[in-house]
Amino acid sequence: MTIAFADLVESAHESAFNARFPVNGTFHKLKRGTKEYWYHVMRDPTASSGRRTSYAGLVGDPDVDDLVERHGHEHTRHKLQKATASLLRRSGLPAPDPMEGKLTQAFQRAGLFQAGAILVGSVAYQAYGGILGVKLSGDLHRTQDIDLAQDREIALHASHNGEKLGDLQDILKSVDTSFAPKLNPSYPNAGPTRYENASNYKIDLLTAHKNSDRDRRAPIAIPIMPGTALQPLDLMEFLIKNPIRSALLYEDGVAVVVPDPVRYALHKVTISRMRGLASEAGKDSKDRMQAAELLRAIEHAGRTSELAEAWSELWRGKAKQRSYVLRGVLALPDDAIDIIARSAIRYGEEPFRDGEQPAVTLRKLLTSKAARDG
Repeated sequence: MTIAFADLVESAHESAFNARFPVNGTFHKLKRGTKEYWYHVMRDPTASSGRRTSYAGLVGDPDVDDLVERHGHEHTRHKLQKATASLLRRSGLPAPDPMEGKLTQAFQRAGLFQAGAILVGSVAYQAYGGILGVKLSGDLHRTQDIDLAQDREIALHASHNGEKLGDLQDILKSVDTSFAPKLNPSYPNAGPTRYENASNYKIDLLTAHKNSDRDRRAPIAIPIMPGTALQPLDLMEFLIKNPIRSALLYEDGVAVVVPDPVRYALHKVTISRMRGLASEAGKDSKDRMQAAELLRAIEHAGRTSELAEAWSELWRGKAKQRSYVLRGVLALPDDAIDIIARSAIRYGEEPFRDGEQPAVTLRKLLTSKAARDG
């Protein structure tokens, strides 16, 4: 299953890459600062310069370099991709519902993922089973919204040559004509950060905080997505660091970019306690269930070193959110807490120690922190 899913991910991303960058164009390297980037150049009589230049990715990224090298070599790839997606669905891996599938497919075709978009909400959860070699619960990814986070650095590189994505509202209306923007409190100084259809299906546009942001709560506009804005959220920089390629099992497979599953699990643990709205209590429970199931899958897949590394980054680097981390982990089932603790102890990470129950360690820390804060 894992090998078949890996083949599907590679094929789906190659298909999306070739659709985004026609074979009658060529790839060139451009250096900006200390790094080189791939740009696709092709003739375009509608452009003032007579050609269109599009950002394709970082030179040295093995996935991008390989796609550039194989560009245009379709042959039997599409037929194999279709058969693999069908096989994986029959094997029991979860597939998106029609709305999820159509929307993510529209995002893929519009080039959002190539330009730095990352699928971060519960829809992304279904993309992990094939990667980790387990059958995750299909019920835990059902949702009435899609959360898209934007890596602003990638968006900046993509927009250097004036490149812009299609109007997001048009992209959404190609799936459901009732999608409309929901204006945020900063309007008209900032565009909408949410779109919603007549059935209350929501698309939220998110991003990570940057040190240069004057107001950590203010929506952010970026040139590559005109007319919209991104809502910065706490811990988003942790979640979207080093995202991975995956695929959703809709039709022939939709190429997507999602957070690393280890970061997704730990983010869910923490964010489940950062929400303060009672109306989202059900969502908190779902977050914890996703995190616990994913932690078990991560251990099964032998990725405990990555879990320990991400845990260390969260524990050491997010001191202001530490009480949420403590409360979130303590709300997990005992076996999930033990997975985090075993991984941390094995690689010498705080705060767990041999000979003491992990939950006991965390409760002591939480009590002492409450006493200091009080």
